[in-house]
Amino acid sequence: MIGLAGQSAALDELLTGRENLELIGRLYGLDGGQRRHRAQEVLERFELTDAADRLVRTYSGGMRRRLDLGATLVGRPSVLLLDEPTAGLDPRSRNELWRFVDEVAAEGTTVVLTSQHLDEVERLAHKVAVIDHGTVIAEGSPEELKRQTGGDVLEARLVDPDDLDAGLALLTDLGDGGTQVEVEQHRISVPTSGGTRALLRAGQRLEEAGIALADLGIRRPSLDDVFFALTGHAAAEGPDPLAPTRRVSPPGEPPTRSLRTAGPAADALIPGSLARPLSDMTGITRRYLVRFARTPQLLFFGTVQPVLFVVGLSAVFGGVVEARLGGHYIQYLLPGVLVMNVLLFAGTTGVGLAEDLQGGIIDRFRSLPMARSGVLVGRTVADLVRNAASMSVIVLVGFALGFRVHASLASGLAGVLLALFFGYATSWVFAAAGLAVKDAQTAQIIGFAPVLPLVYLSGAWIPVAAMASGVRAFARNQPVNVTVEAVRTLGEGTHAYHWIWQSLAWSGGLLALSGMLAVRLYGRAAS
Repeated sequence: MIGLAGQSAALDELLTGRENLELIGRLYGLDGGQRRHRAQEVLERFELTDAADRLVRTYSGGMRRRLDLGATLVGRPSVLLLDEPTAGLDPRSRNELWRFVDEVAAEGTTVVLTSQHLDEVERLAHKVAVIDHGTVIAEGSPEELKRQTGGDVLEARLVDPDDLDAGLALLTDLGDGGTQVEVEQHRISVPTSGGTRALLRAGQRLEEAGIALADLGIRRPSLDDVFFALTGHAAAEGPDPLAPTRRVSPPGEPPTRSLRTAGPAADALIPGSLARPLSDMTGITRRYLVRFARTPQLLFFGTVQPVLFVVGLSAVFGGVVEARLGGHYIQYLLPGVLVMNVLLFAGTTGVGLAEDLQGGIIDRFRSLPMARSGVLVGRTVADLVRNAASMSVIVLVGFALGFRVHASLASGLAGVLLALFFGYATSWVFAAAGLAVKDAQTAQIIGFAPVLPLVYLSGAWIPVAAMASGVRAFARNQPVNVTVEAVRTLGEGTHAYHWIWQSLAWSGGLLALSGMLAVRLYGRAAS
C-alpha cells in the first residue's frame, strides 16, 4: 500500500481536520470504528487535537502540512512518497518534518522523497539517486556519492569579485574537475584529492598573484558539490533539479513511537467486493454534500435562481403563449424550467472536478486503493441530490402560481425523475469536459455556453411551432426539447409516449458514452 503527499497540502478546506482524515480512512477501506481510531491517533501524533474540528481553511500553513502528512499514515502504507515535503515551511516546521521522516522510517516504512534542498537529503537519506534532465545519473549512499567528487573541496572566498576569473585560472588545475564559481559569495570551490598540499599551493599562487583572500580552507564535500560535479550546474538551476531519496529503517534498529497498534491483517476492513466501491462512492458523495452545505452563496443561488426563472419567465412570455395555446402558461413553462435547471446544475460537475484537479486532491485520491469511478460517481450523485432539492423548490413555486398535475401522482413523479435522469446523464458529459480541460474557469464556460442555446432552441419557453422554419427540425429533435416534451407528457397525462422513449434513449446514450470517457480521462488526469 502506498501513501502520497505532494508539494502542496491536498486537503479539502471545507472539511474539518478530522473529517479529512476519516474520509481518507474510508477510501483506504477501513470501517467506521477503525478510521475514527486512526484519525484520532494521527491528530494526537501531529499535535492537532485542539484544531481537529475546525475547518481546514482556518489552519496555518504549517498545520495544513502536518495534517496532509498525517493523512498519508491513516492507511499505514508500506511505501510513503513525499514530493518536496519541506517546500514553504519555516525552520521549526522543517525540523518537525525531519523528525517525522525519521520516526516513520524507524517503524519499517520505506520513505521516498524528492527535494531540491540537498542538505535535508544528506540529513535523511540512506540511499540517494541523482536525477538530471529526467535521467538517473548516479546512485548510492551520501558518502559513496561524495567520494566521487575527489574526497575534499578546496574553497577560496575572494575579497574582490573582479578577481574571480584570475583566481579560477590559478586554482582549476589543483582539482579533479567540477570546479564551481559562486559569484554572489565571491567563492571558488574545487573538488580535489590533494588535501593539505593543494591548500598550500592555492594560498601561494593567490598571494603571488596579489589576489586578496577573505577565507581559504578545505572541507569535506556536500551533496551540492556532488550534484555540481555530476551535472555541471547547481541543484536549483537544472530543468529537473530533484534529488529523490529513499530511506528504509536499518536492520535491527528498534522502532520509535509508532501508530502501528496492529498489523494489516488485523485491520477492520470493509468486507465484500461490492461493499468497498459503494463505500468509496458514499464517502465522496458525502464530502461534496458537506461542501455544498458549507457554501452559503451556493445554497442561496440554488434556491433563489429557480424561483426567479419561474416568476420571471411567467411574466415575460405568459401573455404571448397563453394567447397562442390557451390555458395557464405555468402549465407549459414549469417542465421547461425543470429541465433547464438540471442542465445548469449539471455544468457545475465539471467545474468541481477541475478545481479538485488543480488543488491536487485528485492526485491523492488516485494514490489510494479505491474504485476509479468512486470520485466521479460521488460527484455526480451529489449534484443529483442538489438538483432534486432545487427541483422541489421549483415545483412548490409552480404550485403556488397555479401549476397542477393533470395525470396521476405517479405519472407526475415519473416526469420529475425523467428530468433528473437527464440531468444526471449531462453531469457526466460535463465531468468529462472538466477532466479534459483541467481548468475551473474553462470548465465553467463549457458548462454554461451550450446550455442556453439548447434551451432557446427548444420548446421550454415557447412552442417550437412559433419558431422560424429553418430551426424547427433541430429544435424538435434535440435532447433538451425531447426531455421537456416528455416531462409535459407525464404531467398532463397525454399519450405522446414517443417523447418518453426518445428522452430515455438520449439520456442513456449520453450517460454510457460520457461515463466511459470520463472514467478514462480520470485515469489519465494529473494536476
